[in-house]
Amino acid sequence: HKIRSGVSGKLLPSETSLRSRCDTSLGLLTQKFADMLRHSPDGVLDLNVVCQKLGAPKRRVYDITNVLEGIKLIRKKSKSHIQWL
Repeated sequence: HKIRSGVSGKLLPSETSLRSRCDTSLGLLTQKFADMLRHSPDGVLDLNVVCQKLGAPKRRVYDITNVLEGIKLIRKKSKSHIQWL
């Protein structure tokens, strides 16, 4: 459901906000996280670096790691490092 202004057809600010929210969706962040994990040496990632590179808050990255840890795909090596199993 898109909202457009009547005359010009330009996107309203609320729609622009939705688009940027989609860019940071949990699904997209998870895909990017998995790509980083695949290309990491020894399957180890520093979560502080992940947050910086993805431009995502730690709580969003922790949402991803908690699920992956719960289904035994990763494990915590230390407070800020995880490893692919």
